[in-house]
Amino acid sequence: MKKVDENNLSVKETENAETKELAEVSAEKEVSSVSENKELSVPEEQPLEIEESDAGDKKDDAEKPAEISEDPKAKSKKKKAIISEALDWLRVICIGVIAGVLLVVFVIQRDNVYGDSMSPTLESGDVLFTQKISTYIKKYDRGDIVVLNGQNMEGYNKSEYLIKRIVGLPGETVKIADGNVYIKPMGHSDYYILQENYLPEGVKTTMMDYGTAHGYNEIKLGDNEYFCLGDNRPVSNDSRNLGPFTEDRIVAVAVIRIFPFNMIRTF
Repeated sequence: MKKVDENNLSVKETENAETKELAEVSAEKEVSSVSENKELSVPEEQPLEIEESDAGDKKDDAEKPAEISEDPKAKSKKKKAIISEALDWLRVICIGVIAGVLLVVFVIQRDNVYGDSMSPTLESGDVLFTQKISTYIKKYDRGDIVVLNGQNMEGYNKSEYLIKRIVGLPGETVKIADGNVYIKPMGHSDYYILQENYLPEGVKTTMMDYGTAHGYNEIKLGDNEYFCLGDNRPVSNDSRNLGPFTEDRIVAVAVIRIFPFNMIRTF
């Protein structure tokens, strides 16, 4: 019986030893598993920390533009650009004003017609644009309607300018007889009747006593003299009474009638 008991004890001790070894092995596996879990958990948590940091940086970057004030140099450049643009506009306006003044003073002017001496071609109240270019080059043609300065001429005591038509040119001889205007060109011996289609049919050109007494009924024009008549021959005060006009008395040449609007025409 004792022998059996020892065997049983031996068996029990052996079983206990095996049980103990299994327990130690199990404990080691648990420790190893815990250790592995810890090691594996570290890499998994790192990306989260990195992502949070990146998100914070991005948030900071998004907030930075609101905190940055405008560059003083940029402000200065913007101010200079505005001033430069304003000066450009001012320069354009000044040039336009100067050009307009020069145009009116030296090139073109507006003239109003008073009186009936040019009727029916021009009526009192008509408004004209006249050009001054011809006065600089001293070139005028027969039939031109011109604005004349008659001040200080014998037989004219008004300050207003006259508006008449050129019928005789420098060097020609003009004669008025039989209700007609005769022209003898320079270097010729014969007269021809001036055809004046701008006059109403049947209108006669006659002399005035004052003009006849001064020899204006037949006169040879000087190198810078023009014989000028109004189209309304019965009432016009012109070269038949005042004598020829020197070229320095020609102020402008009519270009266009701009008023009345229904009577606009060029000359």
